[in-house]
Amino acid sequence: MLRFLIFSDLDGTLLDHHTYAWTPARPALRLMDETDTPLVLVSSKTRVEIESLRIELGNRHPFIPENGGAIFIPAGYPLDPPPAAVDLAPYRAVILGRRVEEIAIAFDRLAERLPVRALSRLDPVEVAALTGLTIEQARAARGREFGEAFLLDDPGIPESELVREVEALGLRLTRGGRFYHLLGENDKGRAVRMLADMYRQRQSPLITAACGDAPNDAPMLAAVDRPFLVARPDGSHAPMDVPGMVRVPLPGPAGFNQAVTGLLAGPSSGIDS
Repeated sequence: MLRFLIFSDLDGTLLDHHTYAWTPARPALRLMDETDTPLVLVSSKTRVEIESLRIELGNRHPFIPENGGAIFIPAGYPLDPPPAAVDLAPYRAVILGRRVEEIAIAFDRLAERLPVRALSRLDPVEVAALTGLTIEQARAARGREFGEAFLLDDPGIPESELVREVEALGLRLTRGGRFYHLLGENDKGRAVRMLADMYRQRQSPLITAACGDAPNDAPMLAAVDRPFLVARPDGSHAPMDVPGMVRVPLPGPAGFNQAVTGLLAGPSSGIDS
């Protein structure tokens, strides 16, 4: 029987942009359980943040934190990681991003040139005020391992200038729903392709799908067979051009629910590209 493998962004996709609620996605999550369809969480969030959400969702599958910084495969999960994988109990981990210590040195150089503030260096109270997270969740968001999330405090500085400064440091820039992200060669697409290949070694044929909402999701959407871009809270869509991409009219977890239930139920979903 033909099976699906589904990847999903979190903030603004599976999680509501403002409330972080996932309850509108319950029907899709239930259908995935019933059809034994794996859901891989792919986010700019940290490992600790995703671990907490996995417990809440009852999700036992691998996950990808920090914009593809690593792939974490639970011990005993039926996949064969590549030889480069390392033991980080309770996972086998494939490290794809640069370590945060290296990123931090580069960020200091960037901060000498532009008015930027690192998420990891903000007080948890300030992070909570900026994001709507609880203080405990804000602390987890600060514990980054493979990159740095940051704010650009001068809206008059064009993004092209920020890109030039980041590239001069030998790093890459991407943008999520709230923050810019400073990272190495990793992105969501590279990690998704690698993990999908591991699944295909065990299960073939396999159709991959992904849901996202922001520019940093574009590499992930380009890496799968069925890409879905959910709407932003105002009903618009992030500007991106991915072949075959379906623009889902609903935002956040309602959009995720519409995309996934339509995908698993067949072509009668009523979603147009």
